[in-house]
Amino acid sequence: MQSRTRTLTGTCALALAVGCQSVDPGPDYDRAVEEIRRATGAASVFHPGSESEQVDARVTQLLEGGLELTEAVELGLLNSPVLQASFHSVGMASADRTQAGLLTNPSLNAVLRLPTSGGATEIEGGLFGSLLDIWQVPARERVTEQALEQRILQLAHEAVLLAAEIRVAYVETVSARRSVEIAMENRSAAASLVDLAEARLEAAAATAIDVNLARLEHAATAIAQRDLELASGEAARRLKALLGLRPDFNLDLHPLTERALPALPPVDELERIATDQRLDIRAAEAALGRAEAEVARQRNLVWREFELGVVAEKDGEWSVGPGARLELPLFHQNQAQIAKAVEDSHRREKILAATSIAAVQDVRSADARLRVAVDVLSIYRDEVLGRSEETLEQARSSYQLGKTTILPVIEAQRQLLDARQNHVRRLEQAAAALSDVERATGTPREILFGGTEGEQIQ
Repeated sequence: MQSRTRTLTGTCALALAVGCQSVDPGPDYDRAVEEIRRATGAASVFHPGSESEQVDARVTQLLEGGLELTEAVELGLLNSPVLQASFHSVGMASADRTQAGLLTNPSLNAVLRLPTSGGATEIEGGLFGSLLDIWQVPARERVTEQALEQRILQLAHEAVLLAAEIRVAYVETVSARRSVEIAMENRSAAASLVDLAEARLEAAAATAIDVNLARLEHAATAIAQRDLELASGEAARRLKALLGLRPDFNLDLHPLTERALPALPPVDELERIATDQRLDIRAAEAALGRAEAEVARQRNLVWREFELGVVAEKDGEWSVGPGARLELPLFHQNQAQIAKAVEDSHRREKILAATSIAAVQDVRSADARLRVAVDVLSIYRDEVLGRSEETLEQARSSYQLGKTTILPVIEAQRQLLDARQNHVRRLEQAAAALSDVERATGTPREILFGGTEGEQIQ
């Protein structure tokens, strides 16, 4: 009797311990943050468990003195409300995993019979618990564990895509602001040309046609400046949205710098890195694992209900005995759900293959864009800009000396403006292409270049 009491007490204690499990997504948030930091190189990332004061302090620190590109990425990963919302889907998946490990609640049924012809009241009751949980709980846990892994990796991949968007938006904003500065410089040069033409007209060394052409060129530069100012404002607002900042926030950005780019690893090595590191591939692998675990779980659900318990009945006297409930799989053996799970497993296999192929194509495209962008940028830097400036200076000197009309000056000035704007665009393309290589490989540039201390296009 004492042994039976201890057994009953231990069973109840175990049931209570299992039933009192709490949901703690903290470790899963930690894993997501670590994956994001590894893939983006960001020093700090939003964590739902962080104190808001700590996050605000770091945001303020990042904004002080203007943002560099790496700081902008970190700011977005800390402050983006879209990413912050996605974190809670990991908490939901963590709750599903905890739920999968819980035993099915026991069922209690009771019947009270009042005889119509008099006599004693009859009472029936039973307490039943599911026996199938013994092998169904581990299967449920495997499915939800894989689903949680998939969600963590998906969240980290979303953060990588956000970081890539921020880099592109940062480069576009800085380039747009530089284009406005160039347009202002060109407008000033066009105004000087108007003054020169008017002075030559007064000295009877030019015609009114020269003055009109100079004024038309000045008006064209004013229009170009306004268009570029509009584009600059749009780019800045898009960047602020990605960073979680208000549209009217005064955002100070560091200019892009054109510096020597360390040699990239060979494209085959980049493909290997992408295959190992890309989070969308790892998420697809986790999704396949979840689908395979679901196939096993569904095959275990042929017998869907098997409960054991104790039944008590009072018919004059109390009688107590064991009871069982068993669902008989006569009309279906869960074959439809098994087939559905098998089809989903096959589908996930193909999605994984397609994701891997797309990653390789993505790497090759990004690598080719970066190499071409760097080559073209060097041509602009070494040849086009200097010669355009030299041509304009020669044209202005010739016009001042009366050797040519104003048309060569206007044409040379346009060519210089185009060269400057194209140089800025090429610098933007090179910086964006470098970011694309980071995104395509799922690896920050610091790791791609092997910790090289050489200077980079930023």
